[in-house]
Amino acid sequence: MNITLSAPDATVLAVRSWAAANHTSLNQFIRDRLEEKVAELQAERNQKADEFARLIQTVHIRVPKGWKFDREEANARR
Repeated sequence: MNITLSAPDATVLAVRSWAAANHTSLNQFIRDRLEEKVAELQAERNQKADEFARLIQTVHIRVPKGWKFDREEANARR
């Protein structure tokens, strides 16, 4: 997918210079940073999912035998 990006001239020039010195391009530099961010976000999601799974294992809810959900009862004002 192609995107248009706006950035300060000095920033673009600095990154282009760094990229040239490291045998890469500005486009590749940006792709790499985007991929790193996506991996970071996915790791955070996985960590939160793992924490939730651990939490769920510690919660013990006992439902009386034969109990059925009653929307009217649940929404009744008390």
